[in-house]
Amino acid sequence: MIILYIFSGLIILCLIGLMLNYSLPVPPKKGLSILMYHKVSEDKADGLTIPVGKLDQQLFFIREKGYTIITFEELYNTISAGTALPKKPLILTFDDAYENFNTHALPLLKKYHFKATVFIPVGYMGKTNIWDRGEEPILRPEITKGLTKTDLVEIGLHSFLHRNYADFSIEEIKEDLANCINTLDFYKIPFVPVLAYPFGGFPKKDRALLMQMKELFRDYKLIFAVRIGNRINSLPIRDPYELKRIDIKGTDSLFTFKIKLKKGRTKLFS
Repeated sequence: MIILYIFSGLIILCLIGLMLNYSLPVPPKKGLSILMYHKVSEDKADGLTIPVGKLDQQLFFIREKGYTIITFEELYNTISAGTALPKKPLILTFDDAYENFNTHALPLLKKYHFKATVFIPVGYMGKTNIWDRGEEPILRPEITKGLTKTDLVEIGLHSFLHRNYADFSIEEIKEDLANCINTLDFYKIPFVPVLAYPFGGFPKKDRALLMQMKELFRDYKLIFAVRIGNRINSLPIRDPYELKRIDIKGTDSLFTFKIKLKKGRTKLFS
């Protein structure tokens, strides 16, 4: 009898663990999913780096489950026209514009005929990820411009020097946006007016600054800004400057990826 109690207790603990770590009580949510990737490698896997084989597996699953990949430009045009989005809309995003996007991710996009948005820290084009004290090459201006001609890639803003907008004054935000836009215009690189907040940071605790920032975004004709949040966005979109993205890690199993795709998160209280 004691062994039975112990066994039952272990089963209950396992079930509780599954519920907490995989949001089992949370039902799948309908809406707009935006996935966030960073680096793509041949075989390395960590929080920011996904192996190309695993990315291939995820994109295959996305296609098999009937998701429709759209861009931010298509999202904006659909909303502006007052027409309905596809049944299962999904946006793929890659932050930091590493050269490995061109070598590893782009061939997979071509394979599945998927589109993606690359958010580039404009001041680091042709350099490395100095903000992380790293040596990962960032796309050069000519390569970045060439990507926009593939019809599979749109370029978005990821600040000028990958600095956290939560630490900026309104004047610094204005200067940052101007530097991004002027530099891309100088290189004649087409871009979609969408910003991905570096580190997911923005002045959410300072209500007055937050409102000023969003007004500045409207002045600069930004159509969207994306944070992290690990949630699926409800439709219709309530705030175009606080769209949430789902953080996809290179260490995620396919099961974890499926949970994130359906619910936006794995952990129940994350």
